[in-house]
Amino acid sequence: MSDWSPKDAIAMERRHILEGEKRVARQEALVLELREKGRDHLAQRGDEILSLMRESLELSTARLRDLEGRFGEPLN
Repeated sequence: MSDWSPKDAIAMERRHILEGEKRVARQEALVLELREKGRDHLAQRGDEILSLMRESLELSTARLRDLEGRFGEPLN
């Protein structure tokens, strides 16, 4: 990422977070749908994936905070 400006890196991380939030919401809906259909084993697998997705989102948020802290841009 050495060719990226801090502003570009922050903008990219914000996009990643927005997309991640959308994906997490979709996964939550899918897991709920699986549970409602009695597909508990698949819902459990979906929960495992959801956990990883949330962890990834937390890492992206931490990265954004780090970038903003170093380059002085506030988290929106």
